[in-house]
Amino acid sequence: MEKTRPVLILGVEPRISVPIARSLHRLRVPVFVASMSTADGVLHSQAISGFFRLPNPLQSSGEFWNALSAKINATGADMLIPATDAALEAVSRHCDQLKPLLHVACPAPAIVERVLNKEATLSVAASLGVRVPREYAVAHLDSSELIRQISFPVIAKPRQKSATEAFKIRYFRTEDELLRALGNGILGDTIVQEYCSGVGVGIEVLIHNGNCIAAFQHRRLSEFPRSGGVAVTAVAESLDSQLLDTSLKLLRGLQWEGVAMVEFRHDRNTGVSALMEVNGRYWGTLSLPIQAGIDFPAYQWQLAHGMMPSVPSSYAVGMTWRWSAGQLKRWHAALITRSRAPYAPNSEPKTASTSAGTRDALWEANDPYPAILEVFHTGADLLRSDVRTVTKRVFGRLRPRPVQQPAPAQARLKTGKGTKD
Repeated sequence: MEKTRPVLILGVEPRISVPIARSLHRLRVPVFVASMSTADGVLHSQAISGFFRLPNPLQSSGEFWNALSAKINATGADMLIPATDAALEAVSRHCDQLKPLLHVACPAPAIVERVLNKEATLSVAASLGVRVPREYAVAHLDSSELIRQISFPVIAKPRQKSATEAFKIRYFRTEDELLRALGNGILGDTIVQEYCSGVGVGIEVLIHNGNCIAAFQHRRLSEFPRSGGVAVTAVAESLDSQLLDTSLKLLRGLQWEGVAMVEFRHDRNTGVSALMEVNGRYWGTLSLPIQAGIDFPAYQWQLAHGMMPSVPSSYAVGMTWRWSAGQLKRWHAALITRSRAPYAPNSEPKTASTSAGTRDALWEANDPYPAILEVFHTGADLLRSDVRTVTKRVFGRLRPRPVQQPAPAQARLKTGKGTKD
């Protein structure tokens, strides 16, 4: 019997990379994980056959390609899966060189660019009649005339998905808050959009030759940061046929092939949904659909190897999902701020069905190390951050203040201070 060739996962995000590896491991497919950053921790899992680091593609594209191609040859991998936006961008840049070597789990570079660039995604969506938030040009926001046209609150997002994103989303209630942020230069290259009320809903799909092979829906219950970010808890929901149809129309309009998550802000009171973004790779809540019965990585691997997957007609609706390291970050942020979270109206539902039980993003009794190590490293990082903050405050108070010298007599005369009539 011919030995199954390995899969190479590019990019390290434990709650994405580990579930992919476990899914393929159950198919007896060897898995290697490659990091592109020295900041990434080493992934330890029974499902991972090997871990190694590659040069940062942003610093040296040539060195990155040489190292990647060498690892592909050394491992004998016949499939490459990008697990982060940075990995998706790096794979896209070398797509023509990679395709003769192995299966690449993403579309052509021009298609990938339309998804990585949020403005391009929203432009295609608008042309297809998909409701998108109104946008404002950051470069012109110093114009008082344009500011008066904006209906607050608004949100700011990075224009391009990449490894250098300083933040995911920020909310601004008033004109003063937005102008202050622009004046401080903290927003960088962003787009500013109207705020759309509702809760975050994700529609995850696997498309092959234009056909929807598998689909899943989840709703966010909490996020980190609280003002808007990544899911910390979520719940599996029945597919909303309208949201699914909209998602498929958009992805086909983008000419997308493979896995993707389409994120909406859905207002349950009005039934109105607005597109937020498209993730053209596996998403942070990936282990939720897998645990609920929809195994996206297994299906994608089978399709790449000429097999038609057997996809269940239903999944465990009501199953809740928890990212423990994310919860630790939320608790820590709440203790640090000791006040209400930044503005994020209607962002987190108060209740959720838990009829199908709660599952952890990473914990498995027969493979505990990924979950334990992520929580340990997260706690250690937060502790180091707190120590640095306290140290700066203490030394700032102890540092002697410079003695203010009295002004020269001539200067006092000129100001009329320090003289008598």
